[in-house]
Amino acid sequence: MGKKKKPNVVKKDLLNKKDTRELLGYLKRLQKCEESFQVSDMQINIDLTDDNTIYFKETVKWINAYLDVKDILSNRENFEKGKITSAK
Repeated sequence: MGKKKKPNVVKKDLLNKKDTRELLGYLKRLQKCEESFQVSDMQINIDLTDDNTIYFKETVKWINAYLDVKDILSNRENFEKGKITSAK
């Protein structure tokens, strides 16, 4: 996968099937999205026409994806220096 690949919109049930490492990678790609179209250098807001890809943080797509990933990760086990602990 390329470094500049934008995250795709993924339904929560499919995110739930991913392992923790994949979810953390998806979260990292979400966090690398630009803040908004207004502060980007794009001439056209492609986020409005592309329903499958997330470009900016100030969109419903990004917020939903972020909240879904954080919710799933909050129920996963945490790994700390060789120990496995429950997230709850």
